[in-house]
Amino acid sequence: MEVWFTKEIARGIIGLFLIMFLLLFIWNIVLSVKFGRLQKRFRRMAQGSSKENLEQMLEKLFDRMETLENSQRAVEQLTESMRARIREQKGRLGILRFSAFENEGSDLSFSFALVDENNNGMVMTSIYGRHESRVYAKPVENGASLYALSEEEKQALALAIKNGAKDE
Repeated sequence: MEVWFTKEIARGIIGLFLIMFLLLFIWNIVLSVKFGRLQKRFRRMAQGSSKENLEQMLEKLFDRMETLENSQRAVEQLTESMRARIREQKGRLGILRFSAFENEGSDLSFSFALVDENNNGMVMTSIYGRHESRVYAKPVENGASLYALSEEEKQALALAIKNGAKDE
């Protein structure tokens, strides 16, 4: 019968075990250092407080987070309502000066249109004459009026709508 287990094989197995032991020992040292750092960070965080105090601190933090989230929702709602109100403001203006009568005065007559973001508002026209002046106002909804608009009023309305388009 032949012996397959020789001294060289035994030395190889022992060497392999030593290398594995050395690797595991080094790995143990690395893990111990990392665990020590983690313990140090935990002690620093919980310093001067008991377990209950740490729990209370976490509860306070969660309560503050919930309060902040509610506050943020309220601010978002307020912002949206303000945006809606701003859209309704009549801030787009178009003015056109013209001479209402030939051979009479300069461009003292005018039409101006004032509309909001939805092109709702009004057109106002002042016609200046030597002996009298007249002022007309016409409502505008969705960029049009139920009343007939003069050419000058149409131009003023188009300018107001165009001026609003620059802002967007």
